[in-house]
Amino acid sequence: MYTPKYFKAHELVPKEVYDLFIDETMIFGIFDENALRILDLIREWSGVGLTVNNWFWKGNRNECGFRPNNTTTGATQSAHKYGKGFDIISPKLTTVRFWDLINENASKLPCKIRIERTNGGKPIGWLHFDTMAAATQKDKVYYFNA
Repeated sequence: MYTPKYFKAHELVPKEVYDLFIDETMIFGIFDENALRILDLIREWSGVGLTVNNWFWKGNRNECGFRPNNTTTGATQSAHKYGKGFDIISPKLTTVRFWDLINENASKLPCKIRIERTNGGKPIGWLHFDTMAAATQKDKVYYFNA
């Protein structure tokens, strides 16, 4: 099981999931290890603090990492529900800068990833990446529109 260097468990799961675990380190077991590694890589490449969930500090981000199956947030088969997707924000990075960082370092990724460009035809203001790449995906980084 991979334990992230830069993220605590409460930053990656909703409060209701966090509260189910006695040992918070066990929470990392619900995630795809490559997704967690990539989260740390993006933090290292950017050199700035990143936010997934911030409910722990009374913020409004609760389901930007793992999402339980009964949530109404996102798609029915969302990568988040499999522990393979993250939505990341930073006040110091634009979405385009996130994409540039990943493209510049794509050869260092441990696996192929997908990145969401638009949602409902509108550009998104966060980085969504996931490790739900199709077997037929040729490029290390695949951009999609949701």
